[in-house]
Amino acid sequence: MILRTLVRADWRLLVRDRGALFLTFVLPLVFFTIFALIFGGTAGSGGGDLKPLRVVAIDEDASGLSAKLLDGLFEAAALDRLDGVETVDAAVVLVREGDADAAVVVPAGFEDAFGDFGSTPPAVRLVFDAANPMARFTIDGLLQAASFQAAPLVLMESGFDALEQFGGGATAEQRAALDALSALIEGERDGGADTGAAAGGMGALIAIDATAATERDDGESGPSIVDYYAAAIGVMFLLFSMTGAAGALLEEEERGTLERLLMSGVGIGPVLLGHWLFFALLGFAQLALMFVFAWLVFGLDLLNAQVLVGVSVVGLVTAAAASAFALFLAAACRTRAQLSGLSTVVILVMSAVGGSMVPRFIMPAIMNTLSSFTFNGWALDGFLAVLWQRDPDGSMADLLGSVALPVGVLVGATGLLLVLARRLARRWETV
Repeated sequence: MILRTLVRADWRLLVRDRGALFLTFVLPLVFFTIFALIFGGTAGSGGGDLKPLRVVAIDEDASGLSAKLLDGLFEAAALDRLDGVETVDAAVVLVREGDADAAVVVPAGFEDAFGDFGSTPPAVRLVFDAANPMARFTIDGLLQAASFQAAPLVLMESGFDALEQFGGGATAEQRAALDALSALIEGERDGGADTGAAAGGMGALIAIDATAATERDDGESGPSIVDYYAAAIGVMFLLFSMTGAAGALLEEEERGTLERLLMSGVGIGPVLLGHWLFFALLGFAQLALMFVFAWLVFGLDLLNAQVLVGVSVVGLVTAAAASAFALFLAAACRTRAQLSGLSTVVILVMSAVGGSMVPRFIMPAIMNTLSSFTFNGWALDGFLAVLWQRDPDGSMADLLGSVALPVGVLVGATGLLLVLARRLARRWETV
């Protein structure tokens, strides 16, 4: 009887606490849905369609074999061909700036060397975006499959040509057999032969020279996944620390400190601005510590002048926006416990969707779209423009121009959130 009464009392307390109910029953389902969409789409299990890889193709050989190779490559639904790019340099720039995931360059002389058994064909060049390492291996495999689809006739005809040249020629029956076999191969290819299985069973047929678009000519290594997560984890925990610090405003209200401060003639506006400035500086220091640690321990390229300036600019506006976001949540809540519950839900969801937990390049298209509505998504866009997509030969003006959009969005968000926080804080002026 006593146990039943205690259980009933605990249940009533839980039902009255809507935040606890949400954390207990709703938040796990929200996170399950997010990760099911991400990894369900990745595995092709119906959770959503992956965003196709955007690929630029440059055909320097302009031959029948190179055309068949590229046609076979882009038959894959996982690839989206970007047209209008005519030079290799332009294609590399497009990949480096994040407007394409990879560029495929078929070099001149590819078909002639491919059909010549006495020489090795030049390697197909694959330039990929280091921010999306999946692009390299996906396109590498599809290129090998496409080579098996395009090559049989070339190899067979070259072999018969060599036989005629060095072996006394082929008979009429042999030539008829060659024509029949050619028609059979063409029919199987048009009918959707499993060239991928053939590629997997026979190994590589063509050589592929894969390089990251950010690879340096001076031999220095380009960015790594450490650079990505230095920004991703830094932004997520910045949000947590800012909302935790903003809870001091609610503590001041509970202790009566805020009331005495307002009665002394200091308006709520200066109080909010003072807290915002301190929290923003605190957040910038937190981000700075994260990047310095990544530099010292994991080799992040922080001493480069452009990287240092770019990270500082993006870090300042990110910290300012996070501080304004925290003040907005604090002004919207009545107690620190309420702030803690609400901020945990909002920050975890934004971090999952915005790329702080899982890189956005493996997310399906719908998740990439949703990330544009998150704080984490825009902050990461700014940091990645500096750490991943920066042109090593570009100027400081080029770098600042590349971060102009995410910086502008974060600055606008800062102003909007401060205005909303000020309006919500009017309740304290009536105390």
